[in-house]
Amino acid sequence: MTSEASSIIQAVNVTKTFAQSALPVQAVRGIDLTIHKGEMVSIVGPSGSGKSTLLTLLGAIDAPTSGQVILEGTDCATLDDAQRTMLRRRRIGFVFQAFNLLPTLTAVENVALPLELDGVAEAEAVQRAADALAGVGLEKRRDHLPSMLSGGEQQRVAIARALVIDPALVMADEPTGNLDSVSSRQVTDLLRQLVDEQQQTVVMVTHDMEVANRADRIVHVRDGQIDPQPFHSVSGGDPTTEAQ
Repeated sequence: MTSEASSIIQAVNVTKTFAQSALPVQAVRGIDLTIHKGEMVSIVGPSGSGKSTLLTLLGAIDAPTSGQVILEGTDCATLDDAQRTMLRRRRIGFVFQAFNLLPTLTAVENVALPLELDGVAEAEAVQRAADALAGVGLEKRRDHLPSMLSGGEQQRVAIARALVIDPALVMADEPTGNLDSVSSRQVTDLLRQLVDEQQQTVVMVTHDMEVANRADRIVHVRDGQIDPQPFHSVSGGDPTTEAQ
């Protein structure tokens, strides 16, 4: 899959510099990356490598210091905070290590919340949330509070919340980091299934190479740059080096 027409997001010579005391820290240094529709990409690297910063740039949480981050033809680097917020709300689903569910809301209420914040009527939002929960196998747990759910179930609620907006892109930041091995495999299987069966696009930061190897492509980040070391994907394809 190499056509530019199929690309969901592109990073073009992206940099990010943080001002810390008198010495700026360049966390991302000239990264070029293209991610295509229906692709699962893992971003890996040692602590401090810049992988999490890269995810925040790709997810329009932060703006690059220079370069372009182009999501479905829109350069996120040109947007202000309010415009990036609206873009994230409507086109990017997020899954975090800590689940980030509101403890006083039921599963279906947590999943419906992004829709309601975007002005969708409550009845429609709840119905769409119920459908999303059914899609991750939790239709019978819709009225449970997060405290009544296992870690794996909470993460599946978080995935349903990410999917309910019908996003162009799902960004997952260490989605299995708080899970035991069985729940980790279940969540990874679910993400893989979304790609294989629904052509969802998933970008995932992980330190777990067993999880990373389920992706179509592994992007190795070191010292703020893509490390062009060969990778092997268990889901098929020839070993290659990361570029586009």
